[in-house]
Amino acid sequence: MGIISNTINRILQKYQYSTNQSDLEILMADTIGKSREFVLAHPEYKLTKTQILKLKSQIQRRQQNEPIAYLTRHKEFYGLDFIVNKHTLIPRPETELIVDEVLREIQNTRHKAQSTTILDIGTGSGNIAISIAKNIKTIQSNNCQLFATDISPSALKIAKQNAKKHNLTNKITFLQSDLLNNFKFKEPKKLTELQIEKLVVVANLPYLSDEIYNSCAKNVKNFEPKSALYSTNAGLAHYEKLLQQLKTLLPKYYLSHTACYFEISPEQKIPIEKLIKKYFSQANTYFKKDLSGKWRMCKITL
Repeated sequence: MGIISNTINRILQKYQYSTNQSDLEILMADTIGKSREFVLAHPEYKLTKTQILKLKSQIQRRQQNEPIAYLTRHKEFYGLDFIVNKHTLIPRPETELIVDEVLREIQNTRHKAQSTTILDIGTGSGNIAISIAKNIKTIQSNNCQLFATDISPSALKIAKQNAKKHNLTNKITFLQSDLLNNFKFKEPKKLTELQIEKLVVVANLPYLSDEIYNSCAKNVKNFEPKSALYSTNAGLAHYEKLLQQLKTLLPKYYLSHTACYFEISPEQKIPIEKLIKKYFSQANTYFKKDLSGKWRMCKITL
């Protein structure tokens, strides 16, 4: 018998110098519809000709720096699996910090309210809103409502798919909107009819400046949507626009407590604090570092 060339082991050997080992194993697992653990445990498993052709194509795309997440259409975030594509930003581990803090805020006994409204602005793949909804018990009752907006209809389509994937279709209301511009909730209720007591605003908006965006790796600049990454005014134009909208929106509703959570670039700590004071002079601001020790999250209490 000749050497079988269509087994996992033989194919991994053949392409071992085409891309790094971990990427190759992930692409192999995606190609055959199995886990990476299966790939490692079953070197004798045979691929079909169609699967081999698909894997070859995936490897070639990876060699052009296309992110693994776009090749497999999946990315893990906060222990959950999310569908992603070229219309959505790939969720980053550092963004999990915001989810941690928002969950802590919602369950904070000092600010218990009969009604809590959560607004996830610029939801993208829906990873933040869905992770929050999946991890709070209050979302199961009527005292907590969660809304998610994005300017991109293509991104919202993916976010809705992810909500369905995690059985949260009826728990999150998605809305196409330029930040808060289209906040005219007709379903399930108009925002003006909601008796908001506690408001939590979550935003991971585009915040990369010219300098930082231009220095990004090719896998970021060439594949991820620039509209989800770059902002003018040293990366703070989107956040300033949101602050302006909040300045107009908040006085219309009775709020016992309002907290905003923004993801930022580390060098923006001082500039964004000044920007916040420009629109909310009495606001309390708090910053927290991510696991790599960089300033990553800004909390605003109004």
